[in-house]
Amino acid sequence: MKRILISIVIISVILLTSITPALAAPPTDNPGKGHPEFDRIVFVHYANNFAKKGGGGNNAPQLYSYSGYHWVNNSVSYWINLSNNRASGTDALTGIKASFQTWQDDPGSQIVFTYQGTTSAAPGLNASVPDYQNVTGWAYLSDRYPGAIAVTIVWATRGNKHIVDSDTALNTDIYFAWTQANITSDPDTTLLPSTIAYDVDVQNIMTHEAGHWLQLNDLYSSAAIEQTMYGYASDRELKKCSLESGDLAGVKTIYP
Repeated sequence: MKRILISIVIISVILLTSITPALAAPPTDNPGKGHPEFDRIVFVHYANNFAKKGGGGNNAPQLYSYSGYHWVNNSVSYWINLSNNRASGTDALTGIKASFQTWQDDPGSQIVFTYQGTTSAAPGLNASVPDYQNVTGWAYLSDRYPGAIAVTIVWATRGNKHIVDSDTALNTDIYFAWTQANITSDPDTTLLPSTIAYDVDVQNIMTHEAGHWLQLNDLYSSAAIEQTMYGYASDRELKKCSLESGDLAGVKTIYP
């Protein structure tokens, strides 16, 4: 009888030992749904001759589309990484700063962009969590986003939809010829000089991307083709340097 009891105890210990790790292991946080605390929103700005629609897009015949996320206190600090930039350093700084200033200058809304200087931090294209530093910089995008001129990635807290981090990467692919135009006339009717490459202007592209920082979505309807937040950029285009009626209505709605 004693031997039987000992055997039962040993078997019980073995069974408990074998199942305890499975019972003690915590469940996977938010399985299959990304980070449990943050939403990660990706916007892809494609060249006009690329057929695929961009991320965060909207095909409805309207002049703006708002994602629902927003900055706290209507204030955004940003840094610029000039490593690997395809325009000259001075031109890149001028264009990027001017793009943010375009949105800030709108008298019908209240948003403040504050330039904090240059940085060695790269845009967080592959980051798994936000680093709380808003960076515009340069990266090769064509391997992951074929046809993309730029990609903006925004992190926001899942519960209250407050933005905590926003980064933009401009594509270093030699297919795109980057410049910063000295615009002396109406950008809606002016084009960059033509080259054999796809000619893109820093300020033109970044004004569109800055709209994504404010959480305006891409638009793809024919009604929105003249809006800064239209989802494609054409060769030699400058018209996105200025804001149009839908852009102004959108930013006023988010940051009145």
